[in-house]
Amino acid sequence: MTERGFDAVSVDDIVAAAGVSRRTFFNYFADKESVVFDPDPDDPALWGELLGARPGGEPLWVSLREVVVGYTGACAERMILQRRVRLASPELAGCSREVADRFWDAVREWAAPRAGVDGFELELVVGAARMILHASCPYWDASAGIGGLHSLVRTGFDTFDWTRHESRTSVGS
Repeated sequence: MTERGFDAVSVDDIVAAAGVSRRTFFNYFADKESVVFDPDPDDPALWGELLGARPGGEPLWVSLREVVVGYTGACAERMILQRRVRLASPELAGCSREVADRFWDAVREWAAPRAGVDGFELELVVGAARMILHASCPYWDASAGIGGLHSLVRTGFDTFDWTRHESRTSVGS
C-alpha cells in the first residue's frame, strides 16, 4: 500500500503477499481498510501503561499531553502509514474512529478520579485534548516523522493551557 497506494492494492494482493487464503484473511479482517485502521489488540495494554506511568500529583493537562505524545510515539509507524493512506485516499478519513473512541474512553475513565472536577469540566478538558490531536493531524507532514506531529500537539496543548484553571474544583468556582 505504501508503494502502490491504497486503492491500487486489492485483498487478493494482500493475501498473496501474506501467503494466506482469502478465508484466513477474512477471519482476521473485515476488509482491506481494517488492515491499516483496525486497533492493535495490544493498544488497551499500552494505554494502561501510559496512563499508569503518569505521576499522581501531575497536573491533568500535562498528563493528557504526555499520554497523547506517548501513544502517538509508540504507534508512530502505524500512524505514518495511516496518514499516507488517508492522503492518497481521502474517502478513508473516518477510518480508525473506533480506536480513537476507545482510547479517549480509557483516558476519561482514568482521569475522572484524578481530575477533581465535575463531569462537565472533565468532558471539556478531555474533549479539548482530543480536539488538539484531531486538529493537529491534517497539518502533520508524515514525511517529517512522528516528531512533526508531536510538535503540533505540544503547540496545541500550550495554546489551550488548561492548567491555569486546574485549581478550580468545579465549573463556576
